[in-house]
Amino acid sequence: MRPHLQATAFIATACIVLVLATVGCGGSLEADYSSIGLVPVKGSITLDGAPIEGAVVFFEADDHTFSYGTTDESGYYELKFNSKTAGVTQGPKTVRISTVASTGERESEEEAEEDEGEPSNSNASAAKRGELFPETYNKKSELKVTVSDSQETFNFDLRGDGTTKSAT
Repeated sequence: MRPHLQATAFIATACIVLVLATVGCGGSLEADYSSIGLVPVKGSITLDGAPIEGAVVFFEADDHTFSYGTTDESGYYELKFNSKTAGVTQGPKTVRISTVASTGERESEEEAEEDEGEPSNSNASAAKRGELFPETYNKKSELKVTVSDSQETFNFDLRGDGTTKSAT
């Protein structure tokens, strides 16, 4: 075989091997998170007794990985590991809650059109009014929880003076 044909055959074979390795036997590019033990965490957030809509909640591990969620009009949230997968990894977490933070997600394409020029998340109206939570709940958070199969609900009844340090 001529050298240029050998090189072409080698490149074609390498491409086929690369495609097969990427796709695998299952033919799916979806990630499998079953081995990391995600827990479906949910809860509510109030500030001085009132539910806060549009607050972003982060459960952050020591290695700085995190799950996130955004509160609805009743202060209810559910955490996501990523944009398609619900849950949070087990173990100790620092909880950060903010009305100006962004998840980087939008609820829908319609919202993207409505909020053109606004922060790229579903808490644009909350961001307009500024940060409602003291730094002890976000940048310098003192909120700590431990996520496990036996604890999936974390409610936070927070105070404007930053004195609440735990979930209920």
